[in-house]
Parts: sequence; structure tokens; C-alpha cells
Amino acid sequence: MEYKFEQAWLEALEQRFGVPAQIAEVALENRPRMLIYYFPDFPEKDMLTAVTAGLSNAEHPVWKHGKPELSFTLKTKDTGWGSAAAYIAQSFYGDSPFNYQASFKLDVPMSKDSAMNACFVYRPQFMDDEQIKFELPDRTIYLAGLFPMYDEEVAMYEAKGLKEFWNTPGFHPYDPTRASIAGK
Repeated sequence: MEYKFEQAWLEALEQRFGVPAQIAEVALENRPRMLIYYFPDFPEKDMLTAVTAGLSNAEHPVWKHGKPELSFTLKTKDTGWGSAAAYIAQSFYGDSPFNYQASFKLDVPMSKDSAMNACFVYRPQFMDDEQIKFELPDRTIYLAGLFPMYDEEVAMYEAKGLKEFWNTPGFHPYDPTRASIAGK
């Protein structure tokens, strides 16, 4: 049987998460194919985890020990967040290493349930350093979490850094409807 990355990645996620996924595809003109695996009510009820499948097909010179796939985990049912993750992966495919603390900004909100149009990369908070690593037959994947923020928070995030931004009163990593913390 022929090896299929997308199927192997789906099976690895479903096994690690312990829940089945729903699958969608995002197609951008002149960009690589990208699937999104949605895990409703995971890691908790009324939360949604959306994971890309396709970013790890890219090559980047800093990827020596593994490649990323992106995820949002939020208190929402809006699948727009998965589409946003796929859009970011496709837009920066092969150009960005998606290192922790990197930030990305879109021209429009990432979903219908929030005005947030930016995000930063960090470890998914419901997983430890060992759990984010997935060994597939043809590659090692490290699941990278995306955390949404408002346009006006980007400068604050870049000036303060991840730790101080994360610890700012009012920041809630899973809440896409939180108020802006810019200026705090």
C-alpha cells in the first residue's frame, strides 16, 4: 500500500488526541494544497482544535530535526480559525520557519467570532514537549500552536516578548473574544 502523508498524519493525531477528526481543504490559487483536521470538543468541551496538514511538505533551511504543522485551540465552534491556520501556512509556505514567538498578521479577521487578525507561535498548552513531537514514516512533525491577538497588540507583543505578553492581565490564550490588552 502506498504511503500517504495526510492519512498517516490524521491517524497520528487521532491516536494522540483520542478523538476522530473532521476534514476540510483550503485551496489558494498558486499555493500548495492544505488540509485542516478539526477536533471538536477537544481538549475540552466547547473547544475546537484545528490542525494543518501540508505545511510539513515544505522545505526550510532551519528545519533540521523536524517540521511544523500549525494548530489553533480555542473556546469556539467557528471553523474559520482552521482556515486561518491553513491560510497562514500556505502564505508563508517555505518562507517562514514558524519558530516559537514568530508573529503573523492578516488584513482581515481570522474568523467570524472575533476581530483578531494576528497570532503568534508557541507550544500548544494542552501538550507537553514530548507530546508535540510526532514520528511519521517519512518525517518528524512538531505541532506548533497559534495564539490569536489583535492588530494593535502586535507591537506590544514584539516589544514585551512572549512571557511578559502572556502574563499581561486580560490575556487568555483560549479566548478569541477577549478584550484587547494593548496598552496594559
